[in-house]
Amino acid sequence: MAGGCQSMFLALILCFYRAQTALAVSHSLLYQYILNEGSADLPEYSVAGFLDGCETDYYDKNMSITVPRQQWLAGAFDKKYWECATITQAGFHGLIKGQVDSWLQKNNQTASIHYVQGLFGCELIDTKPSGGILKFALDGRYAFSFDKNTLVWTAHIPAAQELEVKWNKEKKMNKYFKSLLEKDCVELWWTYYSVGNKSLTREVPPEVSIIARGGHHCFLQCIVRGFYPQAIRVTWLKNGERVPETNSTGLLPNEDGTYQLTKTLQFDPYDGKQYSCHIEHSSLPGGKTVYWEGKMKEGKHVGLIVTGVLVLLAIIILLYVKWRRRKDYNIV
Repeated sequence: MAGGCQSMFLALILCFYRAQTALAVSHSLLYQYILNEGSADLPEYSVAGFLDGCETDYYDKNMSITVPRQQWLAGAFDKKYWECATITQAGFHGLIKGQVDSWLQKNNQTASIHYVQGLFGCELIDTKPSGGILKFALDGRYAFSFDKNTLVWTAHIPAAQELEVKWNKEKKMNKYFKSLLEKDCVELWWTYYSVGNKSLTREVPPEVSIIARGGHHCFLQCIVRGFYPQAIRVTWLKNGERVPETNSTGLLPNEDGTYQLTKTLQFDPYDGKQYSCHIEHSSLPGGKTVYWEGKMKEGKHVGLIVTGVLVLLAIIILLYVKWRRRKDYNIV
């Protein structure tokens, strides 16, 4: 078991933009890292780990210890293991912060707010290693990446060129990074996956509903809730033919480890067409199609207008009745 601090070095790293977990036989162990320079509203740095898209652990500067995010991890490793992870994460942060501080001072940027994001990890296909990831971004711009096969760092913005030259001279360090990506990361993926296999390979079918909303424009919403794993395809159909959605929430996590997704389609409720939402998910052999039954749910503003009109009409009728009574009384 990778119980030592050195093997947990990968629990350090990095947050650039998480690669989307692929379908079927694709696996990954990724660590996201964020360094905050200058903003008092956020922790100085944070690290989050993800196994096949499932968050495994988290740590930031304001915490005393790394915390497991899954019950199956909390039960498999003791407190000393997570303390060790914390020490390793703090060590990696010190390395990155030292490089960034030096760059900021040299470029007279110490008075500004900056963010360094990074992504570190490995990918597997059919449990066989297929690639390693080590890359950084500065203030939201892709800045710096490492190729484990050539042991070469590449700058993607002018500001990172100095680091490119400097780090490409560190042959020993780069060989260590290669070993982390190809061996340590893969071994840790196997360790975590063997512990969480039952949870990670479960299949939970989604609950699907369609809501139609009226107003100035009419929309259909296909709401897909509570599914696992996260790989899913949701398609709007008109008379059985695919039509592109107007808007999508994208994949959103739920507190219980499942996911949700909503796709919205602008449509004409009076065109006589049949609208349906088709879902493809590993828990649904052959997929599932849900049809819109033609019931509209008016928007809030439409309801307020209708209510206002009814109230005004009631006032007019009441005033008319009072006027008629007063007129009839005067005639008598």
